[in-house]
Amino acid sequence: MNVVEFNRQSSVAIIDRDDLARRSLRAWVEAAGYAAREYSKGCEALEADSAEWMAVCLEVDLDDMAGMDVLRHLRARDATLPVIVLTRNLLLDTAVEATRLGAFAFLDKSVAAARLELTLQNAAKARRMRGLALRRAKEGGEGPFIGGLVGRSAPMRALARQLERILQSDVPVCILGETGTGKELVAHAIHEQGLRARGPFVAVNCAAFSESLLESELFGHERGAFTGALSTHRGCFEQAQGGTLFLDEVGEMSPAVQVRLLRILQERVLRRVGSTTEVRVDVRIIAATHRDLMADVKAGRFREDLYYRLTVYPVQVPPLRERATDILLLVDHFLEKFGGSALCLNDEVREALLCHRWPGNVRELQNVVQRAVLSCDGAHIELADLPPELRVLVLPPIPAAPTPVSAVSAGSSSPPDAVVPLRELERREILKALTVTNGSVTQAAKLLGLGRATLYRRLAELRIPPGPGPEERLSRVSSRPHS
Repeated sequence: MNVVEFNRQSSVAIIDRDDLARRSLRAWVEAAGYAAREYSKGCEALEADSAEWMAVCLEVDLDDMAGMDVLRHLRARDATLPVIVLTRNLLLDTAVEATRLGAFAFLDKSVAAARLELTLQNAAKARRMRGLALRRAKEGGEGPFIGGLVGRSAPMRALARQLERILQSDVPVCILGETGTGKELVAHAIHEQGLRARGPFVAVNCAAFSESLLESELFGHERGAFTGALSTHRGCFEQAQGGTLFLDEVGEMSPAVQVRLLRILQERVLRRVGSTTEVRVDVRIIAATHRDLMADVKAGRFREDLYYRLTVYPVQVPPLRERATDILLLVDHFLEKFGGSALCLNDEVREALLCHRWPGNVRELQNVVQRAVLSCDGAHIELADLPPELRVLVLPPIPAAPTPVSAVSAGSSSPPDAVVPLRELERREILKALTVTNGSVTQAAKLLGLGRATLYRRLAELRIPPGPGPEERLSRVSSRPHS
């Protein structure tokens, strides 16, 4: 987040359901030399642009949502925004909870007039200091366990045992796994810990070239072999002599290239494009793909004989969702890598990272951590430093004005004999529970027999946005065609 210099023209947001109290606060704020923005509902304030807010005066007793939930959303968006909690009866439990959530100060409304100006001055100073705070000195992180791999989970220990069996051999290895799981890191680990560690490691992405260019890239070409071949080119096989050739996305090869590759694997010789001379090759082949190669073999897209040549020893890299206990270890590794090893994660950030399904696997996690390090202005990574799709997993929903129950019923009516998809039934029951509990995710989770984090995850997976209220969501869902 960019550091903003706040001055007396910066606005102070006032969130209070009581009209008279808002007018009084506005007069005090303006008397202190600041502009004021009034909001009677929490959801109205959360929909506003808060980029120029210097501070927030928040009454915890609101009509549309809990003041503490407003505080959590504000802090998730901007961890440096000072939120001053106002109330007439400040209870100890309220103060403790607000402090845990990051409230800047507490003011009793009966004495707010006398203390508000000084509190606002301190808030402006604190925001500047937080924005300019220097990161602490780097601290050491936990290192990898084989090569560049990081992980201590059961799936990763099983992977380590697999790799140990093949490090001292030259058998072809095929690394299988979803995109972003770290297949190239596994290939590097096999090379660096194996018999050919002193030789070169050459990687080529088979999906990045057309058929003719891939042939030239892999096998090389002679000068004049085709238009643009101005000099002799040694292909990846020759470049990897004595070492390892990593064929990434091998399932994307064309049939013609597959034939040439099979011949090299069988005879250990190649001919450059446009040459009649054979070159003997001595390389270890490690292939990788995110595709189901056996399915491609059955469909005729991949040669069966080449499949068995490449997959002498298949290695399955687990997706990140199956090794959730490694997530925080990986986060520490990436924090050190990107210069943020002194940064700490707050509890909500940890919960969001652990709840996310990580469809992009380790690569997605690395990108999220790098973004958080660049966004973070203090010593702690806050929810505000995470992408919106992660924040929603731990934030309470923002309700809108209630819709009459009759409208909900009318919008969701179906013919008696209509078959409703299970996903739609689940969506409706979740929305119904949120309606009954007035938007309380904790209470709704109890009614549904789910854990609170599980319900937040289902809200995200069912694409129930945090903005509209439950009734409005239900009417929208019922009127939308199903896929």
